[in-house]
Amino acid sequence: MALDIKGKKASGEIANEPKQKKEKVTFSKNTKGSKCLSFFISLLFNAGVLLLLMLVSVTVLKQEVIELVLESGQTKKYTKNTKVRFQKLKQPKPKPANTSNAAPVISSVKSSNNAVFVIENNSRIQDFGIGDGWGKGASFGSGQKGGSIGFFGSRSVAERVAFIVDVSASLSKTQFSMIKKELSKSLDRLAPSVEYQVIFFSGPAWFASDDQSVKNKIHTIIHKGKEYVWNTQGGANKYYIESGEELYTSEWLIATQSNIKKTARRIDSVKKSYGTDWRHPLKMALNLKPSPDVVYFLTDGVVGNGKQAVDEIIKVNKRGPKAKIFTISMMQPRAEDLLKELADRSGGDFSVVMGDGDIKRENKKKR
Repeated sequence: MALDIKGKKASGEIANEPKQKKEKVTFSKNTKGSKCLSFFISLLFNAGVLLLLMLVSVTVLKQEVIELVLESGQTKKYTKNTKVRFQKLKQPKPKPANTSNAAPVISSVKSSNNAVFVIENNSRIQDFGIGDGWGKGASFGSGQKGGSIGFFGSRSVAERVAFIVDVSASLSKTQFSMIKKELSKSLDRLAPSVEYQVIFFSGPAWFASDDQSVKNKIHTIIHKGKEYVWNTQGGANKYYIESGEELYTSEWLIATQSNIKKTARRIDSVKKSYGTDWRHPLKMALNLKPSPDVVYFLTDGVVGNGKQAVDEIIKVNKRGPKAKIFTISMMQPRAEDLLKELADRSGGDFSVVMGDGDIKRENKKKR
C-alpha cells in the first residue's frame, strides 16, 4: 500500500509538472505584454511633454516679438524686453580707418641730414588732441607713476610734465581758442599717476593757479598770497620783478579729476596780455622740484632775445636731470630755427601748427 501511495504521489507529481510549466509560460507572456504597454504609455507621455514645451517656446517667442513691436507705444513692457532692446541699441562696430588719411611726407623748409617733416594729422579745431586710441593716458601699472601725454600732436611718456603756453596779445582769437581747447583736452587725458603744472606767459610768467591783473602794461601776480609786480624796461621782452626777487616756484599737481577741473577753469578765464619773453616760464618749469621729465613749450612767434633765451634755458636744464623740451610754433614758421634748436639741444621734438589747423611735425631719422 505504501508503494502504491508513493507511486500515486509520484505519478501525481509527474502528471502535474506540465501543468505548472504551462502556468509559468503564461505568466511570462503576461509580463512582456505589460512591459510593452508601459513603454508605449511612457513614450506617449514624453511625446506629450515635448509637444507642450514646444508650444510654450513658440508662445514665448511670439510674445517677445509682439512686445518689441508695441514697445514704442507701451512703456510698461520695458523690463520684459531688456535683453531684446539691448541688442537693438548696440552701436555698430566702428569702420576701419581710411588708409588714404595716412600722413604724407613733405620736404623741410630748411635742409637737414637727419630730419624730415610730416603732416601729423588733418584735424580741424574740434579734432585736435592726442588722437584716437589713446583715451585716458595709461599709467605704467604696478604702482609706478607716469603715463602717456600728448599736446598738439607731440607725444611722450613721463611722470612729471609742465605745459607752458603763450597768452600774449599778438595771438588771434582763433589761435587763443585753439590753445585753450587743446590744453584742456590734454590735461583731461592725463593718467592719475602723472604730475603736472601749467604756466602762462606773456611779458611775465605765472602758474595757472595764480591770480593775474594788468594795468598800463604793468602785471600784478598774486602767488601763494604774495604780490609780485612785473614791469618792463621798455620792451615786450624786457620784463622784470620790481622787488628784485627771484622767480617764484610751486608744487606739482597730481592729475586727479578735482585738480584738472580747477586748472581747466583757470585756462578758460585767462586773458591775453602784453609782452613776450621765453626765459621766465621755461626757468620756472625747470626749477620745479623734482625736475620735469617733459616740458611742452608753445608760442606764437619770435622774440628779440630768442637766441639768448635758448642759451640760458639749455644752461639751466643741465643743472639737474635733463628735461626734454617739446617746442610748438603756433602758426609762425619764422620762429622755426630757434624753437627747433631748443628742442634739439634738450632731446625734444619741434612742430608747427599751421593756419588751417594741420600740424607739421619733425620726424628725426635714426643716426
